[in-house]
Amino acid sequence: MASDRPRLTKRIVLKSQQVLARATTQTPTKVGDAVRRIDAGWPGRHTRRMYDELSKRQASVLAQLRTGMTPLNGYLHNIKAVESNLCECGGAVESREHFIFHCVRWSEQREILGVWTGEEDLSRLLGGKTTTDDDDWTPDMDAVRAVIHFTLATKRFERDTSTQARTTR
Repeated sequence: MASDRPRLTKRIVLKSQQVLARATTQTPTKVGDAVRRIDAGWPGRHTRRMYDELSKRQASVLAQLRTGMTPLNGYLHNIKAVESNLCECGGAVESREHFIFHCVRWSEQREILGVWTGEEDLSRLLGGKTTTDDDDWTPDMDAVRAVIHFTLATKRFERDTSTQARTTR
């Protein structure tokens, strides 16, 4: 029996290594879909360089906007955290696009976006590469910083500590 034990262990180890190798080489197709919609070059070196130029808070806001995992009702409704996906303005579903380009609640803060407001190019504003961009393309960091500054100015991504305090009591 003692001679069977090492083979059994070796077989289990080899099998677990094969499973692990498969899991690390095959990325599920849904991983990164939200980012790929706005960044045809993702994952790429430009992503790391872009985040390295930002503070931790700015990088957090950008990551939320790029992945679509935001505190906006469109996403929160999808994960069943809120009842409605509609924006408080009553105009539409509170998506990234609605928040950045259309919501009347943020008209004053939208002036921060300046020249980028007329384009309605979410990909460019969030540092994404489009299929029409050249190989030597780099993210427009001025546009990225403008949309981050706009988002922070709205305070829409800040946590509501009063709600958290009420739920923990």
